[in-house]
Amino acid sequence: MAAIPSFGSSLKMGATGAGNTYTAPTVAVGEVTSLNLDGLTAATIDVSNITSRFRQFIPGIIDSGTISCEVNLDADDAQQAAIIDLLDASASAPTPRSFLLEYGDANNKGAKFECVGIVTSMSFKGAVGEAVTASISIKLTGSINFVDVD
Repeated sequence: MAAIPSFGSSLKMGATGAGNTYTAPTVAVGEVTSLNLDGLTAATIDVSNITSRFRQFIPGIIDSGTISCEVNLDADDAQQAAIIDLLDASASAPTPRSFLLEYGDANNKGAKFECVGIVTSMSFKGAVGEAVTASISIKLTGSINFVDVD
């Protein structure tokens, strides 16, 4: 397996289809400096009983995880503005969106993750001698579709 470079990676956001299903977004969030998908975890259900010598478990519900990313704050970036609007407008009813994480680029090959999520936070940070940045957190809902790019 070849290594996948981060160069050319992107996070795209768009509307969902009927029933909050994934619909391929085409517009990337601008100025992304780091991109993380913490991945799938399965809960465990303890099914041990009083005669069990060792604890016994069965798999429980799966959590698709969280996307977190850092961006250089850009007031002119429509996707960054849309994320702020989602948080402001959806305090009582978060709106799911389609997200596409693309690691690598067309020339370097890579991997894609297609998913639906809810933006849960966007925080801002500035310091002397540094650009103003924002940290974005997106809680995924439903499954993740992994696409290997050849």
